[in-house]
Amino acid sequence: MRLANAAHTGRPWRIHDIAGDFQLEDVWVIRTPGAGRDDFPAVLAAMRDSSGGPLPLRLLLAARWKLGALFGWDRASAGVGRRVPSLCDRLPADLRRAPHGSDAGLAPFSPVYALDDECALELANRTVHAVMHLAWAPVAGGRELRMAVLVRPNGLLGRCYMAAILPFRRTLVLPAFVRRLERAWRERDAGVLESAVGTGGIPPSVRALSSLPVVDYADHFALTVTARAADAGATAEQWARAMFGDVPSPGERLIWRGLLGLRLARGRSSATVAGWRITARGDDWIRLETASWFLTANLVVRVADGRVSLTTLLRYDRGLGRVVWPPLSAIHRRLVPGVLRGAAARMTRGGVR
Repeated sequence: MRLANAAHTGRPWRIHDIAGDFQLEDVWVIRTPGAGRDDFPAVLAAMRDSSGGPLPLRLLLAARWKLGALFGWDRASAGVGRRVPSLCDRLPADLRRAPHGSDAGLAPFSPVYALDDECALELANRTVHAVMHLAWAPVAGGRELRMAVLVRPNGLLGRCYMAAILPFRRTLVLPAFVRRLERAWRERDAGVLESAVGTGGIPPSVRALSSLPVVDYADHFALTVTARAADAGATAEQWARAMFGDVPSPGERLIWRGLLGLRLARGRSSATVAGWRITARGDDWIRLETASWFLTANLVVRVADGRVSLTTLLRYDRGLGRVVWPPLSAIHRRLVPGVLRGAAARMTRGGVR
């Protein structure tokens, strides 16, 4: 959510004395429920661990870097220390002695200084010299992260550039960026996610659990779960139900039945998960299976060594499978991390039902 500029200017941040000649463009709040007074480093760590972002945001950023390459905006000669001196040169003695900190996962920004309740990062190109200021602000019931964007445009080019990107920045880029960081904080305890795409990247122990003699597509996602979720003692079937539910959601029906034509069982049953048949299980794994007229699919859920994994394996039974699935697989791979983390959050909150 965007805040009034006073939410930044009204606080005694050190950045005011360092970047007084920069103009304040935006102030945003990043909600951090449950955070305490000393959690500023933990919030920055969650930001560093976050990755990706919604497709529209990635497309806009990719377009910006393409334009930058085309017009030479981002050449090294236009950066910090070349076109403009670094704000590090302005730091008073106490901030020079303080750790500069990390980039908080916000590359190409580089760190200027870091304190217990604020930090600053900078970048420069041919259009602007920009500062990202992150501050740990007290609010009723805890703390929240505030992000301020300060800029010094580079002449007429910089002013025109800032005016041109204003609607995109305020309605698309920064709201999506804020949502990404809020999600990173909420999911900070969800563990480390590992992934592999392609039949060669699937652990042989998992590949052996498939019913498919030939595998044309495979991906594997494994999540290290919190101690609380692990201590719940959930079986692989319970994890599968936490991921997909007893019956498919409208979104799952759209993709599985509408686009892929998969045959799904109706209603709740101990023999199915979200309409997929349970065709095999072991002490720490379960296999779900279904098919359409042009492909056969396995989902293997495994719980072992403090991790839960979801492996998708497909066999193309008709040529249409090679046409339909590849574009859908990109959407599938973006959704799976959220499926795993959502299941882990449900296990953490409510344990095994």
